[in-house]
Amino acid sequence: MQTDQQLLERNIDPSEIKRFSPMAKEWWNAKDGPMYILHDMNKMRVDLVCDGLLSTGVIKSWQRNEPNVFQGLKILDLGCGGGILAEALAKLKAEVTGLDPNEALLDIAKEHIETQKDIRGNVRYLLETIEEHCKTHPNYYDVITCSEVLEHVIDKKSLLEAACKALKPGGSIFITTFNKTFYSWFFGIIWCEYILRILPMGCHSYDLFISPEDVTKILEKSNCKTNILRGTFYNFITHNYWVYRWIGYHYAMQAVKDF
Repeated sequence: MQTDQQLLERNIDPSEIKRFSPMAKEWWNAKDGPMYILHDMNKMRVDLVCDGLLSTGVIKSWQRNEPNVFQGLKILDLGCGGGILAEALAKLKAEVTGLDPNEALLDIAKEHIETQKDIRGNVRYLLETIEEHCKTHPNYYDVITCSEVLEHVIDKKSLLEAACKALKPGGSIFITTFNKTFYSWFFGIIWCEYILRILPMGCHSYDLFISPEDVTKILEKSNCKTNILRGTFYNFITHNYWVYRWIGYHYAMQAVKDF
């Protein structure tokens, strides 16, 4: 087992591993498990990828609602956890690699994908960091998803730069995360964790939130330019995500790597 110092040197916060590992067994409980909001978020996340790829011409408008819309695309789900988003992308025929440094979560992801006979050949899971992975997979992926990950990472610059190295020229990285504002602190931490208890207490730290402006600056230095930026908010009644212009709480974005 790696020491906390060794984990930190790999840009892995050991407290995050300790916090999420006990939740692994309930990861796929979409109704009332600790990650049910991630399940509710999946449609919005897949729609974001579709919209972004439409805007860059990777997929055509007539393909938008096709069951094989991602056929032929190599997608990296960065920080895949138990595989919720990875499986959704694979169901649309993408070739998906799920990357995560948490062994307990990957074990659950691997166990679950084995029950999905129609897509298990489309998904592989690797216990690696993106900093390690990009060295063996430079300019490799058509799409990288980084959803609900940045708010758990210490060195965001290191992670994003490595992700851009693994992305093909013309490829897209899609990010969803919390903005760094009063609203994200109040709604994301105080309201969701301590009042409504819909997220585990201590799940997020405001110090680790990052603004879209700062993400954009990091990506631009790696030749990735922002193409889509939209705000999102969770509807606790209907259990889905609203998408709108206001980005003060939580946002979704796409950046495209220059040729």
